[in-house]
Amino acid sequence: MIETFLITMTALVSGYTGVVMPHLPTHMSVKETEPIAKLSTIDRSEILWLARVIFSETKNEEEMNLIGWVVRNRVEAGYRGGTYKQVAQSKHQFSGLNPKDPQYDININMGYGSTNEKWIKALRVAEKIYFADETKRPFSKDVLHFYSPISVKEKPKWTIDGNLNYTVAGENEMTPRFAFYSGVK
Repeated sequence: MIETFLITMTALVSGYTGVVMPHLPTHMSVKETEPIAKLSTIDRSEILWLARVIFSETKNEEEMNLIGWVVRNRVEAGYRGGTYKQVAQSKHQFSGLNPKDPQYDININMGYGSTNEKWIKALRVAEKIYFADETKRPFSKDVLHFYSPISVKEKPKWTIDGNLNYTVAGENEMTPRFAFYSGVK
């Protein structure tokens, strides 16, 4: 992780405008790395849309990972679209990607040249999830929904039909920061 950060920082300082991808083995040097530009256009776009969802929902790395896997589950299940872009742009799904959200313009315009530290973290998480073996999945493939109980005043109606599978504890331990569901109809 530290080596990835150092490689990324070296690339930024040297004027490299891409993002060095964190899936590199730790023995590789900067000269041996392939910039994201060498990925297919489809992979680049899909990773970008996954990162936008992640970044729009949280800035915490543990939560980024969980949210990213929900999005991957949706893509693999064909729920709300068969691509990361389709899932991300599906109406009424991700509050930060809703045009009425005050952070919408920021969230939707983040790209490979963006230097925001938390965005770069979201991009790394997205790339890791995009290429991960499915055995790395933190919960079952049927977990397709989540919400933030600390951000939402009323529990969403869709939770009635769903099964609560996982929660991320909040600061006060009373209200979870995120709740993840399967079986929502």
